[in-house]
Amino acid sequence: MIRVWVFLWLLTGCASTPEPVPEPRPDAPSTLSRASVMDGNLAGLNLSLTPFSHLGRSVSPVRAELLAAEQRYLPYLLKTTLTESGFWGAVRVTPSIDVTAELNCQGQLLSASAAELQVQLICRDALGKLWLDDRFDTRIAPDAYLQAGVDGRDPYRPVMVRIANRLADGLASFTDEDRRRLRDAALLRYAQTLSPEGFDGYLAVDAEGLMQVQGLPASSDPMVARVQRIRDSEYQFIDAMDEQYRLIYQQMIVPYRVWRQYQYEFEDYNTSLGDRSVGAQRRAAASYEVMLSTYKRYQDYKRNEDELSQMARSLAQTLSPTLGRIEGQVVELTGNLEQQYELWRSYLLRLYEAETSPLAPE
Repeated sequence: MIRVWVFLWLLTGCASTPEPVPEPRPDAPSTLSRASVMDGNLAGLNLSLTPFSHLGRSVSPVRAELLAAEQRYLPYLLKTTLTESGFWGAVRVTPSIDVTAELNCQGQLLSASAAELQVQLICRDALGKLWLDDRFDTRIAPDAYLQAGVDGRDPYRPVMVRIANRLADGLASFTDEDRRRLRDAALLRYAQTLSPEGFDGYLAVDAEGLMQVQGLPASSDPMVARVQRIRDSEYQFIDAMDEQYRLIYQQMIVPYRVWRQYQYEFEDYNTSLGDRSVGAQRRAAASYEVMLSTYKRYQDYKRNEDELSQMARSLAQTLSPTLGRIEGQVVELTGNLEQQYELWRSYLLRLYEAETSPLAPE
C-alpha cells in the first residue's frame, strides 16, 4: 500500500506545475464522400500507400518503439477509408513506391498523440502530376475514444476522411480518356523498370517536368505480353505484402486505441490537477477511492503500453516469410517487408532478362 501512496504522491506532485496544455478542439464532423453508381461504372485507378516516415520532433524512448508500428498502422487506416469510398480500384499498402500503381501516396507523420494527429501527405500519379501536397491535422474530441469502443471507428478517422475526400475531388474531373492515359503511363513506366532500352521513346518529359505518352507498342508485341505477365506476378506479390500490413493493423486496433484512451485520460487528469488549488490537490491525493481508481487505470495503461512496445520490437526485427509465385514456382522470401520486396523485384527483373535473352527459347 505504501507503493500505491508513493505513486499517487508522485503523480500529483508532478502535476502541480504542469506545462500548459491547450484544450483540444475537435474538428467538425467529416462525412466520407462515396462513389455513386455512375462512378462505379468507371474503371478504377489503382492507388498505393507506403509506410509513413517520421519527421516530427524528438520523442520519448517508449514512443520511439511504437513509431515502427504506427508508421504501418496509419497508412492502412487510410487505405480502409479510401476503399470504403468506392472511388478507386485496388488500394494497397506497399513497402516502397509501387511502380505498378497509377497513383502513389507517401505520408510523413509529424505528430501523433492521444489528443492530436498531424500528417503531411504527398500524392503523384504515373505521369508525375502532383495531386496532393498538404498537411492534415485533427484534435480528438473528449468522447472519441469511448465512442470508438462502441462503433469501432478509430479516433484518427476524421483525418483519413478529409484526405480521402480531397483525393476524390481530384478524381472528379477525370474522363475515361484521362484514366486510360494514366493506365498506359503506369504500364510503360513499369516496362521501363524491366527494360529501359526496349521501351525507350514511349514516354517523354515536357517543359513542366510531366511525362507525356508519345505512343504505345503494338498489342501483339511479345515484349508487352512478357511485361503484362510479369506485372501480374507483381500484383500477386504486392497483395501478399498488403496482407502483412492488414495483419499488423488488425493486431493493433484494440491495444492501440485503448492505450491512447488511457493516455488521453491521464493527460486530462494531470491538467485538471494543475488547475486546482494546492488544498484541492491534497484532498484528491488523500481520497482512498480516487487513489485506487487512478492506480488501476495506470496499471491498465502500462499493460497496453507494454503490449504495443513488444509488438513494435517484433515488427522492427522480422515478419513472417512471404510466398511468391513466379512462372509456377513458389519462392519464399524472408526478412522485413522492405527487404522482401527488393528481393522479389530482383527476381522479376532476372526473369524478364532471361526471357529476352537471345539464347532464350521462343
